[in-house]
Amino acid sequence: MKQRYFISRDEKTSALTIEEYAVVAGNIKRHEISAIARDDFTLLCTETYEGKVIKEAISEGKEALVTVLRTDNLYPIGTYAKVIADSVIEIYGKNDHFSKELLFDDLDLFETFQELSEPGKAASS
Repeated sequence: MKQRYFISRDEKTSALTIEEYAVVAGNIKRHEISAIARDDFTLLCTETYEGKVIKEAISEGKEALVTVLRTDNLYPIGTYAKVIADSVIEIYGKNDHFSKELLFDDLDLFETFQELSEPGKAASS
């Protein structure tokens, strides 16, 4: 599956919003994820969090933040959840960025797992 997450922080209220999109059409399989048009992604979920809750979770560490970010509707796999958490930490950091877009392709993840499971690969990594 090809997924896109749009993460944004409201400049005034400090609330965090995460929108999860995915490509649901089967005919886009072979394209690089960066070449897929935004119109090809379908909105799956929107979650909004109070800024105070997010800031508190950030102060407790990345695992606490991942726990807060995961909901019944938004529950990314661990690898993606950690990248999303890193992006949230960046957005709430001392920079002027109030949003970030993340692109994930499960095929890339499977290829990484496959490479690590090949004999000799894990030992040399």
